[in-house]
Amino acid sequence: MDPGKPIEDQFLKLHPCLPLNTRIGIVGAGPGGLSAAYALAKLGYNNVTVLEKYHTVGGMCESVEIEGKIYDLGGQVLAANSAPVIFHLAKETGSEFEEMDSHKLALINSSTGKYQDIKVADDYVSVISLTLELQDRAKVSGRFGIHAVSEFASDLTPSYLEAHGFKCVPQSVAYGYTASGYGFVQDMPYAFVHEFTRTSMAGKIRRLKGGYTSLWQKIRESLPVEILCNTEVLAVRRNSVNVTVNAKDINGETKIFYFDKIIFTGAFPFNNRKTYLAAPSNSTDHCETGVMDIDQLEKEMFSKVETIDYYTTVLKIKGLEDIPMGFYYFGEYMNDPTTVGHPVAMQKFFSETDIFLFWSYGNSVDVKRAYCH
Repeated sequence: MDPGKPIEDQFLKLHPCLPLNTRIGIVGAGPGGLSAAYALAKLGYNNVTVLEKYHTVGGMCESVEIEGKIYDLGGQVLAANSAPVIFHLAKETGSEFEEMDSHKLALINSSTGKYQDIKVADDYVSVISLTLELQDRAKVSGRFGIHAVSEFASDLTPSYLEAHGFKCVPQSVAYGYTASGYGFVQDMPYAFVHEFTRTSMAGKIRRLKGGYTSLWQKIRESLPVEILCNTEVLAVRRNSVNVTVNAKDINGETKIFYFDKIIFTGAFPFNNRKTYLAAPSNSTDHCETGVMDIDQLEKEMFSKVETIDYYTTVLKIKGLEDIPMGFYYFGEYMNDPTTVGHPVAMQKFFSETDIFLFWSYGNSVDVKRAYCH
């Protein structure tokens, strides 16, 4: 979708390509599944069923309540420029935001707990001219997002910036990108980092009151589709006529669903996918663990997909209650991708609390050892 045009106008120009009574199944009630259900409902489809194996919607973009306060474990903060669709959905469902201007951004020493503010504004200002230049070139391409700049900003970020007069990647840009779960900038084409800076420069930082889960719940309640939680998909069989889905409910009872079309979202076990910074698999062929056979074209497509192994860990830490609310980056782990498993950042959401959120890459989350109280 074109981020420069109102969401409502873009939906008005879309038209269903299948009969409105087509039986459509959606696997997963995370942001992807709910977005698909929302779009189908907007187009007038009236026979949509969403299957979700967990007890609630939201997937990995979830919220939890700890000691009476709401913490987001997946997506957390956003600016209007970076998430126009989320702001549209929030407005449509009556969800409210709260500003996070009081949150500081700082480097923290993992051994001493001492922190030092970083010059966020200066770092982002330093890339403004380059960002505007790329935006102008993107407009000519007639495409949007990553695709609009991929042809002329495909070099790895350090090399690309060096060729454009930068001695290094601006610290706040690099740390903000990595702490957001997109990977280490050393490994990323600059097109990805450009899109991050472009959407991060404008607008106040906010979070959803009640956490992200509150938004997903409101979307669920507003959709005229059937959403079945506690329903785990076991096997999917496709033929030229329909799709058969075997699933089990919370009581272990098997259910069979029949659809004309099916949409998969989330971490569905298609196999053949690559995982960024995850431990290598002991097996070269994972087909036996999948729940659905895929054809050669699908195998080729999914073999090109990389997923990022990223964790959120919640800890109670005594003695740091006086640290201000904010985001704290661990520079020693941010700068070195080989230290996966250690935290790249932590956040204190609320004042006068001993609850902290930590973010780590890799399959060995070593937060407790990395942070010395």
